[in-house]
Amino acid sequence: MFCSKAISRFLPAAFVAAVTFPVAAQEVVLGLPSAVQSSDEPVTVDPGAIRDDRSFDEGIGSTSLDAPSVEAAGLQGAGALGLSEDMWRGTSGTRAVALVSDAKPTTLYTVNRLVRRALIAGATPPEDANGLLAARAQALVRFGAAEEASSLVGAAGKDIDPALSRTRAEAALIVGRDEVLCERDILDPAVPLGPDEDGFWSTLRAYCLAQTGDPLAGTAISAMVELGSVDTIDAPLLEAMVDETLIDYVPVPHASLLTPLRIAMLRSLGRANQPFVQSAPLPMIAGLFALESTGSKGALIAAERLEAVGAIETDTLRELYISLADDVDGTTGILAKTVRDTAKSPNAKAIGDALIAVARKSGAGGFAQRGRVFAPAASRLPTSSAAGMGTVAYAIRDAMLLGGYVRQARAWSDVQGPKSPAEEADVAAVMAIADANWPGTWQREWGNALRERTRGGDEHARRALAALAGFDIALRPNLPVEGYLKTAQDGKVAETVLAAAGAIGAENPSTARTLDTLIRALRAIGLGDDARAIAIETMLTERWR
Repeated sequence: MFCSKAISRFLPAAFVAAVTFPVAAQEVVLGLPSAVQSSDEPVTVDPGAIRDDRSFDEGIGSTSLDAPSVEAAGLQGAGALGLSEDMWRGTSGTRAVALVSDAKPTTLYTVNRLVRRALIAGATPPEDANGLLAARAQALVRFGAAEEASSLVGAAGKDIDPALSRTRAEAALIVGRDEVLCERDILDPAVPLGPDEDGFWSTLRAYCLAQTGDPLAGTAISAMVELGSVDTIDAPLLEAMVDETLIDYVPVPHASLLTPLRIAMLRSLGRANQPFVQSAPLPMIAGLFALESTGSKGALIAAERLEAVGAIETDTLRELYISLADDVDGTTGILAKTVRDTAKSPNAKAIGDALIAVARKSGAGGFAQRGRVFAPAASRLPTSSAAGMGTVAYAIRDAMLLGGYVRQARAWSDVQGPKSPAEEADVAAVMAIADANWPGTWQREWGNALRERTRGGDEHARRALAALAGFDIALRPNLPVEGYLKTAQDGKVAETVLAAAGAIGAENPSTARTLDTLIRALRAIGLGDDARAIAIETMLTERWR
């Protein structure tokens, strides 16, 4: 959905604009279109993954795959994303479509990012995979990545089926590309539209007519309303688009009733408010973000929701906190100012207090996100600050690990002070799993200490032992080779990724066995770094639930 290279070019201007023109800055920073020539113009995306050097692959860019079919289209080649070009090999078309159709955001950022990579990757599809590209685009919309969904459909060219046409239209409405959509596809009588059982196309045609400003549009829309071809919720919104004097009388739909078309109508009318951003369905958030009435606080809430599911980079959320800090009050404003101030001058107490506060209020998910946001500042803290800080020091260390700063976290942990045998075992487990180049040797007494804790029902220790087993560090029980572990051993990359993500996403928190199985499966298909990042997020965030 967003390109880190493009963002880095526009950030300075965007942040200056954010102080006085926050909406314009929002459009630039979050990748929302301001002026585009094509409703399907591809964008460059950079999903990335947590890495210790904090850099993304500079060679990754938007590609147009010379695909044998529309279904193979993607925003980047699978190989550039760390997947294989034959990632669908061995998977049936029916199975592929079913897996993608079932994909939905989990509570784990690292899992969401991995699924997103699989969704945007261009690769040879299975035979008889009709509808796979539409399913992938629809899944991206569910993940809040309507921009990528729009671009993915654009990469398919003109050879699209009705389902893909519908997805293209909905994505364009969400991200504000409806003018070109209306002119090229909807108001052109020569362009065939898809089935209209739910009235989507007829309502979209009415919307496009209202956008023209033609005096006859009102008559046409009134006739459509009388014929019942327009929903009763949409009718007053369309009428207000034609007659501006009605805008203040239009009832705004409840957030749960928002659709891509209603997002576009509200954008046209300038109607929306902050509660929408807090409670609206995730797919609609990108569309609400750029509305002027959303405001700076609403923009930050929207960005938090999008980052949590991997739709935008953590760097983007962090910079938005910094740029909008003076425009926001309340709890969000305090957080934004802390992010800004600690980015300039890292302060262990301020970072630790902010991490502990969100853990008490929001639990695992909130802590994980805040840890990622504060990770760069935390990584610059002098290690001497760790001595005597107790729980706060552990929170800061976990933030570094969640952000991928493994070396700094290890140095920080080394000077935290005396540890009990149980704490020593716990720290050793975390570091051994987080660091692929961990210099230590696993000790039997550490494993015994963790197992002793599991006898008392300690699920954190159980997950640590499972992760250690998954990485062949500690005792490794035999698991039945079935399900997605079997697909992994058969080399079915995409199927393994999506099935494993579905399995761990169905548990909150994940069980030790699922974590172990996922690690083994991802390692078997060459995604050991992803397995490591998922294991660390699972282990660390559950401590703060």
